Amino acid sequence: MEFDWKVIIDYFPDLLAGVKVTLSITILSLLIGLVFGLALALARISGWKIISWPAYVYIEFFRTTPPLVQIVWFYFVVPVIIGMELSAFQAASIALGLNIAAFFGEIFRTGIQGIDKTQIDATRVLGLGSIDSYRYVILPQAFRIVLPPTTTTIMLLMKGTSLATAIGTLELMRVGQLISLETFRPFEILTAVAVIYFLITYPVAYGMRRLERKMQIGEI
Repeated sequence: MEFDWKVIIDYFPDLLAGVKVTLSITILSLLIGLVFGLALALARISGWKIISWPAYVYIEFFRTTPPLVQIVWFYFVVPVIIGMELSAFQAASIALGLNIAAFFGEIFRTGIQGIDKTQIDATRVLGLGSIDSYRYVILPQAFRIVLPPTTTTIMLLMKGTSLATAIGTLELMRVGQLISLETFRPFEILTAVAVIYFLITYPVAYGMRRLERKMQIGEI
């Protein structure tokens, strides 16, 4: 079986459109995950059971149930509950964002608790309030600790957007499947899809490694 480059060239604009949707889902889900994940981490370490316990239950539930199930549930069940339709794009973005928030919550919690307690005590001696302590002392140091697992989580999120295929979201994987069915050339198209995933994921990993190395040098 010969590899037909022409089919990839002919359908490249369609694949590119799929990439745009994939990146859009990734960015929106990442924003939801980072913000909500930090809130979950702060709730977990607050010491107040009224917010730390629900945060714990949320984290464990979303980490131990398949993201595919969550995506399908948000697409088919949530509209019934709220009485408003969600597009496939919206359902996938929200579901993946809430899923990844659970992982970020644990990553951020570990990073914050990994800071030497003397640093926290020093903020109190200096008279810094809780918000200023986190803003100027705790979070900047925690950022260095959580950078490696955060990088891995972001890469998993980018690849996980392919699960949105299950509800018909026209992201890269779904577009590749449709083109394969239309052209009967899955070998070329799905190979191109795999290469494109690598091309959009590897720069993130490389950039984050460079940032991590730079921060370590700066720390020394």
